Amino acid sequence: MQKLSASKDKGKSSSMATSAEEEPPYIEAFGHKYHHSGRIFVPFDEKEQQRMELQHKLYRHCLNGALTATRIPLNVETIVDLGCGTGLWPLEMAVRYPQANILGIDISRIQKTTAVPPNVKFVIDNVENSWPTAVDSIDFLHIRGLAGGISDWPALFKQAYEKLKPGGLLEWAEQAIQIFDFDNDLGDAELCPQFLSLWRDLSKQNNIDFSPSPNGPVWLVEAGFDAIAQRIEILPLGEWAQDEKLQTRQKLMNQISAEHFGMSTTYTASHCNFY
Repeated sequence: MQKLSASKDKGKSSSMATSAEEEPPYIEAFGHKYHHSGRIFVPFDEKEQQRMELQHKLYRHCLNGALTATRIPLNVETIVDLGCGTGLWPLEMAVRYPQANILGIDISRIQKTTAVPPNVKFVIDNVENSWPTAVDSIDFLHIRGLAGGISDWPALFKQAYEKLKPGGLLEWAEQAIQIFDFDNDLGDAELCPQFLSLWRDLSKQNNIDFSPSPNGPVWLVEAGFDAIAQRIEILPLGEWAQDEKLQTRQKLMNQISAEHFGMSTTYTASHCNFY
């Protein structure tokens, strides 16, 4: 797991979800429901929503229980979450920052509708479209788990830079589509190299990047950001983790991979990138 944080150089909303127009019917395939555009490669049905919430627990564990790796001022006014999914992260942030207006944007209408505080608003839209926020208006921008759903990352970060206030902060986290052997038989070599090679070829043919994080620093610099920091967290799969912290992550990863991807794991690990 890798996370990037960056800052822009210094040179009260309703809780209802909104949509510009009525949504067309969804696509049903492989026993799941997918966005009608056919460009979102993960479903949005109940089982996927359960996976999203497990993933949220995993991210929080990687952050030692926190909601962000970035230190956000307590007097923050405007927070935007791109690809908010079920809305769990904005709802929990609203408790931590009750004075802030928090906007969650997602392409699918799957956000929670009960116990939504008045400072949280959800908008149904593609995050690659122009966001309903003014230039220089956002204090903190949160992006997480959008790999596979973005066709133009540089354009996304360009808009992020434009919409953030001078000195505003961005945090972006993605799980890498890489699986490594940790029992030393293969050293640093990837497991399932043929599968991963095929996956990357198909992704390239469809102009979709499922592992965008290695390019993150370049895209952020090109967009104008400075003070870029990177953090990598190991996500164990199988039964090899020894310490309590990794064992907790391993339990969540095994549950996600077995229940939601039908994977059987031995002694492997992926990683998450935080920027």
